[in-house]
Amino acid sequence: AMIAQTAPEAPTSAPPPRDERARPLDPEYQACIDAVREDAKSGREAAMKWQAESNNSPAAEHCLAVADLAAGYPLAGAMHLQKLAQRADAGEPLVRARIYAEAAEAWLKAGQNGLASKAVEDAFKLAPDAGELYLIKAQIEFAEGRMQATIDAVTAAQERGFESAESHVLRGRALHALTRNREAAEDVVAALKLDPLNVDALVLRGDLHQAGVDIKARYKRAPAQSRPTVSPIPYNATVNLRERTRSA
Repeated sequence: AMIAQTAPEAPTSAPPPRDERARPLDPEYQACIDAVREDAKSGREAAMKWQAESNNSPAAEHCLAVADLAAGYPLAGAMHLQKLAQRADAGEPLVRARIYAEAAEAWLKAGQNGLASKAVEDAFKLAPDAGELYLIKAQIEFAEGRMQATIDAVTAAQERGFESAESHVLRGRALHALTRNREAAEDVVAALKLDPLNVDALVLRGDLHQAGVDIKARYKRAPAQSRPTVSPIPYNATVNLRERTRSA
């Protein structure tokens, strides 16, 4: 059976399309993921056992990679994901591209930026039109200190329909690094509207305040029917910008 596009604890930069989220997971795979979620150490042991007993099935390989990451072994997780993405039986090209993207994120966590970049390149070869891949590409560019490339990658993802508070914060960070603080503040505003209590957005808001750009946010509890579906926080934020002239 084809493995799921995104496991509950898998490293991923973007959710799969709605119809793929609705696709039920293989029961054995779901049980493996549930075990990892319950206890990373024992869940990883169970995943290793399943991998051996299943003759290294794609689903077992993926669950083991998720377990590696949950247990704090990003290098092992990256290696398993990279190996899985190379397998034709792992799924259709878009599925394999997403696994490459997961591998890239795991390589990043392991401090292997070059391997992360190569994994994203391989993902784009399989699915050149997959806009979500630009999100992990943006993370790699940021890790490598390429701020304009980070901005361009986030913009490319958003133009293709992949937007999140995290991506706005990432682009805001890159803009702030280039002292384009007004533009960075606009990304903070967008992030807070999507996720009013996003910690990284609030930290960047404070940094921008120090740079002379105030972001005023007023919170009020939102009616359930109007709450942003991307955020579990039951608040709306009204956010405004105000630039200050810094005294000498």
